Amino acid sequence: MNESLKLEQELERLRRENEMLRSFINTSKDALWCIEFTEPVDLTAPEAEIIRQVFENESHWRLCNQAMADLYKLPADRDFNAQNVRFVFPRNPDNEDFVKNLIASDFNLDGAPSLDQTYENEWMQAENDVRARIENGRLYRMWGAVRNISQQRRREQELSDRLESLVNVLSAIPDPILVLGEDGNLQAANPALEWAFGWQLDDVLGRPVSELVDFPDGLAALNAAPEPGERSMALTVSVETPGGRSKACQAFVSAFATHNNSRRIVVTLSGFARAAAAATAS
Repeated sequence: MNESLKLEQELERLRRENEMLRSFINTSKDALWCIEFTEPVDLTAPEAEIIRQVFENESHWRLCNQAMADLYKLPADRDFNAQNVRFVFPRNPDNEDFVKNLIASDFNLDGAPSLDQTYENEWMQAENDVRARIENGRLYRMWGAVRNISQQRRREQELSDRLESLVNVLSAIPDPILVLGEDGNLQAANPALEWAFGWQLDDVLGRPVSELVDFPDGLAALNAAPEPGERSMALTVSVETPGGRSKACQAFVSAFATHNNSRRIVVTLSGFARAAAAATAS
């Protein structure tokens, strides 16, 4: 077999493999991207200089697929690979942190957050899996898959705001509220436990509630706690203080089920503040 024929066969093999690779990329439902640095980034430079070069060195998109164009809402009559990299991937504090994370991981990172811009001028919180071609301390190319996590982040923020509001409400309630596990150990409490009885939350969480509260029938009242939405009759209990004194008050017991159907007991302590006020008044 002459060299010319071998060369033709090798070129044909490369053509088929290139066609197959492009087919895989173009038909993928994942948004796939590649940034080619015509002016390679010097990774031996200080961090600040690397970041500057990533955003300022000459670069262009390569082999980005239709899913990528759809994700960034590019008009159908335009080719994503012909667009300016800086429009979608602008320099901002979030993306500077993104590059810092890439530098720290040698440009091999999954789930790296960035703040990108769509072609409808909307900001998009994105998550990237990134790989790169680095030779002799130079970054020539980086590529990966990107996902839009804006909705997820908004949902997380909503849940965080709700949780913060709930914590604020519980913090404002003057009666101590204790949350117990099925084993009777204290899992959570509101700040009222501190100013009402002198206990620091960090000192009591995880401890058996029996070390703090003396129930008339031991833990039997807790085991017989009513179903969610109902509350027991008032129980007269005594609460131990850090100094070894006891304070009498009333306890109301209720229960709720968690997402995995395990039971939690809620004990609300009341009556001590009013009793103290009455004693002062007399």
